[in-house]
Amino acid sequence: MSRAAALRTALLAAFLAWTGTIAAQTSSHFYDVDTEVRIEGAVESIRFEPRYAGTAPFLVLGLREKKTDRILQVEVSPAWFFDRDFHQGEAVRIIGSLVSQPGQPALLIAREVTVQGETVTVRDRKGFPSWRGGPKGSSGRRRGGQA
Repeated sequence: MSRAAALRTALLAAFLAWTGTIAAQTSSHFYDVDTEVRIEGAVESIRFEPRYAGTAPFLVLGLREKKTDRILQVEVSPAWFFDRDFHQGEAVRIIGSLVSQPGQPALLIAREVTVQGETVTVRDRKGFPSWRGGPKGSSGRRRGGQA
């Protein structure tokens, strides 16, 4: 095998290993417009958690659903993107994609978050994040108004 062929093989193997790692991290963790729901509830917990390799921690809310009393995890956005404080017990309305994960609490990936009459859009209607481009490209974080 020539050096060029060996290099191509090594690069291909590295690429496949890298994409496999990414797929494993996010395979059941993506926004699906077909599973979009509107949920109202109260904030039970506020956490900042690493969600994806190489990214900033995400704001993750524990939300007690008003209708069913079940607790959901709500993945909002990278911590740097969402610049509003939450308080335990505060009423919120979330529009997002409900993700089923066997053996784990329900996960809601937020698209819109409404709290105290203010709506913040964290993803567009197709589920693409509003924080694309990183902190420098995120002017106009708030795209909403009174609910």
